[in-house]
Amino acid sequence: MLPDISHPVWMQIITGERRFQSTKPTLNLLVQMNKMSYERDPSPANVKALIAKTHSFFSLYQALFADEIVAILK
Repeated sequence: MLPDISHPVWMQIITGERRFQSTKPTLNLLVQMNKMSYERDPSPANVKALIAKTHSFFSLYQALFADEIVAILK
């Protein structure tokens, strides 16, 4: 089950505090781009936008990223 958008795991993914490697290049690219965006602009507005984008991506493709969702929650 996908964590709620307010779950701290999303912030950890954005900042790079929580690391995981996927076999799916699209997801790895999203995570890397988010981290770079956060490093350039750590403002609350940008963080909120990155979390929303990431959560939306996982929501849309939940079936494809079931293994990654489990790994995120570990």
